[in-house]
Amino acid sequence: MGASVPERLPREVGTPLPLSPLVPPETYTYDYIIVGGGTAGCVLASRLSEDPGVSVLVIEQGPVSNTWASRVPLISGNIYDKSNLSTKLWSQPLRHVDNRYLEVIYGQALGGTTRVNGMLYTRGCPGDYNQWKALGNDGWGYEDLEPYFAKSEKSHSHPESAFRGKKGVWENRNFAESPYKIIDYVDRAMHKSGVPRIEDANAPDVPAAHTALLDVIQDSGYRRHSAFLAFLPPKLTICPNSVVCRDGVRATGVHFETLNSRKADFRYVAKARREVIVCAGAIGSPQVLMLSGLGPNAHLEEKGVAVVVDLPAVGSHLSDHMGVPVAVEVPIEDSLHILEVSPVKAVLELLKYLTVGGGSLARPFQNISSFFPSRLVGPEHTIATAPAAALDATVPANRPDIELMHLTNNCADIDTDGIGVFTLMVTLIRPRSEGTVRLATANPRARPDVDLNYLADPADYEPVRRGVRFALRVLDDVRAQGYPVKRDLQVPPDGGKDDASLDAVVDTALRVHGVQGLRVCDASVFPEIIGSHTMAPTVAVAEKCADLVKAAWPRHWMCS
Repeated sequence: MGASVPERLPREVGTPLPLSPLVPPETYTYDYIIVGGGTAGCVLASRLSEDPGVSVLVIEQGPVSNTWASRVPLISGNIYDKSNLSTKLWSQPLRHVDNRYLEVIYGQALGGTTRVNGMLYTRGCPGDYNQWKALGNDGWGYEDLEPYFAKSEKSHSHPESAFRGKKGVWENRNFAESPYKIIDYVDRAMHKSGVPRIEDANAPDVPAAHTALLDVIQDSGYRRHSAFLAFLPPKLTICPNSVVCRDGVRATGVHFETLNSRKADFRYVAKARREVIVCAGAIGSPQVLMLSGLGPNAHLEEKGVAVVVDLPAVGSHLSDHMGVPVAVEVPIEDSLHILEVSPVKAVLELLKYLTVGGGSLARPFQNISSFFPSRLVGPEHTIATAPAAALDATVPANRPDIELMHLTNNCADIDTDGIGVFTLMVTLIRPRSEGTVRLATANPRARPDVDLNYLADPADYEPVRRGVRFALRVLDDVRAQGYPVKRDLQVPPDGGKDDASLDAVVDTALRVHGVQGLRVCDASVFPEIIGSHTMAPTVAVAEKCADLVKAAWPRHWMCS
């Protein structure tokens, strides 16, 4: 599915402005218009088009680009490769981190970030969704969403599990064996420190502290199984390489142009009989809404955008995981960097992938992680004495706030050419600091201003500090086991610094407040960021959104 999705030009799916009375409206009218063909957009388009009586138009800013390299896990995940389908923009200065800048990276192609990310299929612990419900979002607890996870999934590594999907269109697996010796040493050190290895990180009874192999989205041929390849049926109308300028006042349609400004001779319009659903992602959706006049009043006026609805929450609660790398030098043969220094090894791995589908090119950059609540880290920088009741991850208060990513490559801002590197990425997965997405200009082609605002809330310092100390303790234990850690490369010091009128953009049915016929469906609608990788939760949200839309517009054709 999805490989032969037909592409359409803006002039083929819309009509130029100003509208001509000679053009029949039915030629540019669809039941649903989906703005953004990323992770959520692909899922939603697939589910809505299951009704043969409706028409769906997907407008995507990026290309389709269904190449061989885009399906090879290691190649497609290399964001520094020129053929990579990601978009990069520099953040605003991080005021609380010495005014440093970071690259904000996300996928810009049909399938969105599932085309370029680490492919990690993690649901997060039940407490994440129970917290969503506790915040007043009825229908969004773990029991409500678990069926939507299973609906889309086809699990190759857990086929006997009662809570994992077996018949879905989106395939995943894990890699039980690691070619890197250091992984076993780290695993033993984690267990000694109170973080045991478990069978399935996506289990509903997952403890708050655990180490596990992570599932990755791959099909039976070891290819990246992006949302584009998994979900999109060929009957859809896809308009790639197009930029949405704004939604209509009542969300009766969208205005859009070709992305190439040199060919943007006209602005086009497409109409929606039922709904417009914005699925442009945590960065793109706020930008589209604000260009449409839906956002903070003062900001829109400053940028010269006519205000349709004053929605202060649009773009105002950006939350993102923050990572601090703890990196050490290891033998080059025990690191992914062996492929950079050994052409022979690289060729052998390529041949292995081409012939049997396995090897390094089939693997993601990461496929194992450890999670734990930093509040349980004791004076010895372990959680070995944590009480069992404190590890019940169905309770929101018990959720982990630190993830240690086990990475056999350099993830630090240091030059390590020619040597092997292992990194424990200390990741704050439950930050309290919030940033913003704001318009740089009213030009839809301009990148928005993204302020990540890391460490703005002093409460974020303590869990990061405890996570770093825990990681240092683990690496000390790895050395004590006899593994040849050569030297520290980047190890942080063992210390550190000790209402708007409407505070949500959408309601529990994902409908935008104050606008009829408009919903938002992507990670930007999460009431709180999930304490895990966000791809699988985004798909579950899209699955639920599809049911919400269908319930609002019953299948009239079945009664005829």
